[in-house]
Amino acid sequence: MKIGYDYQGAIAASDRTGEPIGVLDHNLKTADNVYSTYDDKIDMNLTHLGELRVRAKHMCDTINTDKKIIHIVDRESDSIAFMRGLDEDKQLFLLRGKKNSTVNYYDEKSKQTISIKQSELADKLPFGKEVKKIVYKKKKVTIFANECNITISRDATKMIAGKNGKRKLQRTKGKTLKLRFIVERLVNDKNEVVAEWLLVSNLFDEEIDAKTLAQWYYYRWKIESYFKLLKSSGFNLEEWQQKEPLALFKRLLIISNACILIWKIANDNSDNTKAIRDFLISLSGKQIQRGVDFTYPALLSGLESYLATLDLLRQFSVEDIFKMRDELVEIIGIEI
Repeated sequence: MKIGYDYQGAIAASDRTGEPIGVLDHNLKTADNVYSTYDDKIDMNLTHLGELRVRAKHMCDTINTDKKIIHIVDRESDSIAFMRGLDEDKQLFLLRGKKNSTVNYYDEKSKQTISIKQSELADKLPFGKEVKKIVYKKKKVTIFANECNITISRDATKMIAGKNGKRKLQRTKGKTLKLRFIVERLVNDKNEVVAEWLLVSNLFDEEIDAKTLAQWYYYRWKIESYFKLLKSSGFNLEEWQQKEPLALFKRLLIISNACILIWKIANDNSDNTKAIRDFLISLSGKQIQRGVDFTYPALLSGLESYLATLDLLRQFSVEDIFKMRDELVEIIGIEI
């Protein structure tokens, strides 16, 4: 018996600011069905990446925009079969690679193309261009990015059922992909690399350099704040004990928009937004660490209190509220 749910979602974000635009698609997979905002007949047997390929094509086919859509996906996407699928569907991507994945690289020193692990290729590239300064794990760091061209020609692999119930590895040859390899490094003030992201992309555009691609992946990294609000420090999705999948799915659709709203408030840089954030923090009743202006959970709590206050003011006049305060003071004998 399978217990629990599998959530899949796609979020649109601005290429210039990283500000979230909205959640495009939701899937909630159960043991018996897939509830979806874009297709009610999703194949239950599709892998995560198989479904993501279908979803990526659907978004590009249905979103009415003259902008290029770039699919930015985390490390699970380092699958040559998935990359070939997106490329075949004419989808543009920026994917995070795994250290041990093998690529082909033209080595200027030996004047030949070599097969090399992505981590080893990264070691050959210097820091490159400065992208921006950020705070990473409470420490100030600088993001640097560099790139080179690669090809990937390795076979796709998957486990299939073999004889006597044993599983065996199946290899499938495919098209050689010409890609860009981007190394994104977070460097502290001691010139030490504290984090490194290895990226691959099929987006070849002279106006979009390694610095821009690195910036985009940094924006994707910030999506974790959305999932943190959704799952643990906010709506605590993982603690829900709802047994009816459709009811849970509908609830999920509502709170996902609340998470996007908090993300927008947190990332907006307009003149009055800081005052709004300070106001919401004061309403939240949550303690904030010294030196930190706000946290996402505190903004969510403050917004909830604010909306409750607005609803209260729609039902009672200010005079009524203060009159009830005076009556409470008489009852409890303590000034409030």
